[in-house]
Amino acid sequence: MGYEEIKATIEQIQTLRHTMNSQLDDCYKNGIPAEVRSGFDALNNDITSSISKYNELIADRKEQKLAAQRPGYAGNYTYGGQKPAATKAIEKWIRKQGDILALTPEERKLIDFNQMDSAAADLGGFFAGSDLSQRFIQKLFLISPVRSLADTQIIGGEKLLLPSEGATDTNIFWSDEQTGFVASPDPNLGMIEIFARELNGYLKLSRQNLEDSVFDIEGYILKRLTRQFAQKEGQAFLTGDGVARPEGILTSVAAGVITQVINNSSAGLIKAPDIINLMHATKSGYRPTGTWMMSNNTIGALRLFTDSQARPLWTMFGDVFRETLFGRPIVEMPDMVNPSSYPAGVPTYTVGGYPIIFGDIAQGYQIVDRVGLTFQTLKELYAIQNQVAYLARMRVGGKVVLPEAIAVLKINS
Repeated sequence: MGYEEIKATIEQIQTLRHTMNSQLDDCYKNGIPAEVRSGFDALNNDITSSISKYNELIADRKEQKLAAQRPGYAGNYTYGGQKPAATKAIEKWIRKQGDILALTPEERKLIDFNQMDSAAADLGGFFAGSDLSQRFIQKLFLISPVRSLADTQIIGGEKLLLPSEGATDTNIFWSDEQTGFVASPDPNLGMIEIFARELNGYLKLSRQNLEDSVFDIEGYILKRLTRQFAQKEGQAFLTGDGVARPEGILTSVAAGVITQVINNSSAGLIKAPDIINLMHATKSGYRPTGTWMMSNNTIGALRLFTDSQARPLWTMFGDVFRETLFGRPIVEMPDMVNPSSYPAGVPTYTVGGYPIIFGDIAQGYQIVDRVGLTFQTLKELYAIQNQVAYLARMRVGGKVVLPEAIAVLKINS
């Protein structure tokens, strides 16, 4: 029986039902046997059930017509390019926060293992249910945490002017009875400029992704952008060239600003004496507040140091292992160089690299913040493309301001 025939039949049944109910009202007033009344009630219930099925059929037909008008998915699904019924059932279950009772019996059979058929002949096997985990797998970001060590200042303009001592200082002189006062030269003063550079980015998402995603995709995107900004600025604080970005510590070494450079003592290798020489390259006042900075692989290379009895020089005292070397903390910097090769298992570095920094970074490096990390949502600019854009930007600068507080190990042979 076709759709139109069913519709006509239901309309006839509703007309007869109306007539029958009018006659039943008269019968109830005059009194009829209980068994006759029970029969009429059962018939009335059957008619109600038939009308309910008819309404469900109407809703299904409307949904099929709407589905036929929608464009196909990129996944090239079957059934006219639309999502399979099981996929729709899973998405509805997710939107209902895992309430299986919110689904129709037909939808439950598609995703609920307890209600599935034991075998599917057309698939040649058994159905298997799936669980959607609330855990989201994210990759780990490695960030050079220079900001946590350096001095940071908020500024209200495009740059920070920092007065500093120059190359020459004033002087005084010894004298005897025959000599008078000797004029003391004026100290040479200077001014350090640290400009606030801009770091920015933006991305666009379709409204469908934002509306249909099963997790907070907007929050996820903003979180990842925040990590990207932290990673980019940490890298610039080490290796930035000062052109439209901060001037990094290692860039200052190459430019001759930092002069406490210790060359390694063995070809391509780092030895224990190199570490000691590096620690004593700065003035003694900076050692109690100094910090070691190196990559993860370099930390591992230093842990391989042993004495004449092949015993590790680094040992753990007590129950807690502390990342320290000669009593000073070690901070991992993933943007610093790693060993280039491991001949015979020995970490070897490329000539010209700077694998280790030691010094008082809080006194030696200055960070300026003009505008903190900000986000802006653009809902109208790309509305005609049915997209939402997210702008992210910050203004930050950095520069070595006290070179004598920092020393660097260089692979020179």
